Amino acid sequence: MAQSPTDFYDSIIGLIESRRDTAEADVQSFFNRPMSEQELVEWLSFQAYYELRAAQFIGRWLADTPERDALVLLAQQVEDEAMHYEYCMRALDKRGVTSLDRWKPEPEWEEWIDGWYPSGIDTLERVAAHNVTGEVGACQAFYDIKPRIPDDVVKTLERIIPDELFHMKLGRQILEKYAVTDDQQERVRLRVVRTFELEEAGRVAFNRRMARLGLADIGDPTPPVI
Repeated sequence: MAQSPTDFYDSIIGLIESRRDTAEADVQSFFNRPMSEQELVEWLSFQAYYELRAAQFIGRWLADTPERDALVLLAQQVEDEAMHYEYCMRALDKRGVTSLDRWKPEPEWEEWIDGWYPSGIDTLERVAAHNVTGEVGACQAFYDIKPRIPDDVVKTLERIIPDELFHMKLGRQILEKYAVTDDQQERVRLRVVRTFELEEAGRVAFNRRMARLGLADIGDPTPPVI
């Protein structure tokens, strides 16, 4: 029997939180130490890439979103994601990075952000992956990083976080309205679990990249500031 809308949404959030609580330390968060300027540039580049891709793939969804309420909300989200990309690029500009042309994402990030997020057979599956699982993870990462970054980047995140909370609310609204049958709820669960697995792999890839660049010791969970 399908759960009630509220119970189902709460169970999905509980599933995400439980998976994160039991994950290895290096996948619970991207950030386990104060960030050097070089690592900050790498993270801002990743975040700019993430936000740009979100604006692009959500924009493509609009041509195939029959639900009127979801169409309006997702159209607003496209603008939000584009502005987040701009905010991250402005922070990079201050650090001498004016484009991502020479920056290349890790394969795990391409699978997660370029491949998985744009997929899904309908609005429900797409929103379950990105607006529920993805935005919950993004907010958690933002709150984790705030004590470890300079004031100008904190201000950037403080501009972004309210939008991310709106995107999470959008996700809840869609799930509670459209995930009402056993089949729909099971499809959401499968999307959530797979999204979380890809997010975990993406965080491991970030730590590995920092080690490869000489910015962290992958075997030390709390290396000194470089």
